[in-house]
Amino acid sequence: MDSTLVAAVISALGAAAATAGGAVLRTRASARTAARLIYAELTKNSAAVKYFRHTGSWVAPALSRAAWEEYGVTIARRRSSASFELVHRGYDALEIVPALAEGSLSGVRVPLLEDAVKELKDAITELGKIAHISSEQVEKTLAPFDGSEAPTAESRPEFPALSAGTTSLILLDRLTAIRALPLPTPLSDIPVALLERLVSERLDAEQPEAEHIVYDAGQQESVERLTPLRWDGKPPTGDPAVDEAYEGLVAVTTFGREVLGREPLAERPLIAFVHYGTNFNNALWDGYQLVLGDGDGEVFNRFSQCLDVIGGEIWHGVPEMLHNFDWEGEHGALHASLCDVFGQLIKQYTLGQSVEEADWLLGSGLLASGINGLALRSMKDPGAAYNDRILGEDPQPAHMDNYVHTSRDKGGVHINNGIPNRAFYLVAERLGGKAWERAGRIWWDALTGDGMRRGLLFADWAHLTAESARTRYGRHSIEHEAVLAAWNDVGVPASN
Repeated sequence: MDSTLVAAVISALGAAAATAGGAVLRTRASARTAARLIYAELTKNSAAVKYFRHTGSWVAPALSRAAWEEYGVTIARRRSSASFELVHRGYDALEIVPALAEGSLSGVRVPLLEDAVKELKDAITELGKIAHISSEQVEKTLAPFDGSEAPTAESRPEFPALSAGTTSLILLDRLTAIRALPLPTPLSDIPVALLERLVSERLDAEQPEAEHIVYDAGQQESVERLTPLRWDGKPPTGDPAVDEAYEGLVAVTTFGREVLGREPLAERPLIAFVHYGTNFNNALWDGYQLVLGDGDGEVFNRFSQCLDVIGGEIWHGVPEMLHNFDWEGEHGALHASLCDVFGQLIKQYTLGQSVEEADWLLGSGLLASGINGLALRSMKDPGAAYNDRILGEDPQPAHMDNYVHTSRDKGGVHINNGIPNRAFYLVAERLGGKAWERAGRIWWDALTGDGMRRGLLFADWAHLTAESARTRYGRHSIEHEAVLAAWNDVGVPASN
């Protein structure tokens, strides 16, 4: 077996939904569909503006015009040109804001910023009308632009992040070739009909006033007008997938509040769809909601049972992740690792496990009984999660000497994340006790600290975590030495 064929055995499904299905949409999509996709992209891009209005800090996210460039022609075909002009000015305003945000806001910059924000709000409002999005939803989207109140720990603006699934497309390709399974497509190639359901039908859905909501998709790919089965204050339903997903959403919120002092961690309400599709072998966070498949029962069991998978997927929506990380190469592998780390910590905290009691497996119980493996990934022993005739051999390295250079899996983001995963485990092992108390705190301090920037590599992250340990616990403290030793053990320099 070619090891590169399964180089991304457990990886992301790929790119942002706002960039999906462009060529098809040009010929098939209605103005309503086009407006919804552009609305999704523009509001996602505008999140940084909202944050700046509340905090005075510009987080410099990667701004995208892909949906507008692909689908704007549909808006341009409308009888009146007013809509096209409004949205075009909104995108132009978005490009201006980063320059206005640099340095202090002078008497000249302030009115220019106000004009740019107005253009953005007008564009979003116009798109909402075309897309048939309720005025209440649009008003809720626009409210954070005002920036009239100082931010608090409880009211920090949160930003949806279109992110990746748990199971790699390469693995699904392999399963399809071997057993002719139905193949879920990556978000970058998703059909327009399904894309509209995932991205925009949520805007129409009737939702209870709750922070955590779970819907049953009933083995369908449509999530339109589903009835919520469980939300805050409702008792267990007796459906394991529904109840597991709900408890998982609550566990993420609880961890953020009780351990990190952050609530909410991601966009509220947290929404999950269970029983999605037929034999759907994946779990993914599409930027707005969590989608959980039941698996096929032959290779994968239901994804809702894995709390670390739920936590890791939602972690893509944490603002620091959204604004500081891309999804390619060594930098992307660090992104994947942080989702694994905090997904694992959410599981351990919820179960009350010590470092010694935890299994350090991602997706324990997910592999079906006929598969020779323990889980999707092992943080304690990367490369040892499975060795199976269908899945192949776990390709994750545990040391930089074995870093996998590949064009697959966006440069091996879910292969090489085994290296920083192993480093975190070693820190936790050396410190003992509860991993979230010291090891997790060091990683969180680094993620939320002043040193964060785009494009970080493993060595950069090693330096930041060592600096965080030194700052919090002191130079040459047990914690500081544990971080330095762990990175040294995986072949990454971390001098600090």
